[in-house]
Amino acid sequence: MTLINRMEKLCNQIGYLVLQDDGAVIESGGDLENDERSANIFLDLLNLAESVDDNFMPNNSCERISIVYDDHSYNISMSNHRIFIVKLKNVARGNAGYSSASNGSSVVFAENESTVVTSVLA
Repeated sequence: MTLINRMEKLCNQIGYLVLQDDGAVIESGGDLENDERSANIFLDLLNLAESVDDNFMPNNSCERISIVYDDHSYNISMSNHRIFIVKLKNVARGNAGYSSASNGSSVVFAENESTVVTSVLA
């Protein structure tokens, strides 16, 4: 199963974008399907994060960004010269949270409550 197919199967996913590091859209679906305007906004956000003064945020390249709203969140992760953006519907359950991690060439998006992981993309 390809990475894109796994992104589509996240239970709370309502849209996704996969971009090349230059911002070109490789794949998209759901609320973000063919949404080049949003792709440009996310790319500008990543460029802004990379341009922050080293005295404020010393020499750490940004790997993940989460933008959280009341009803949804955008989770952005970079891996292998690609930018993965997933729009997730927020689920009101206890202390549920969303996280993303990148390990080398794999990207993981997870919905978790305490230590229980309900949806993983690897």
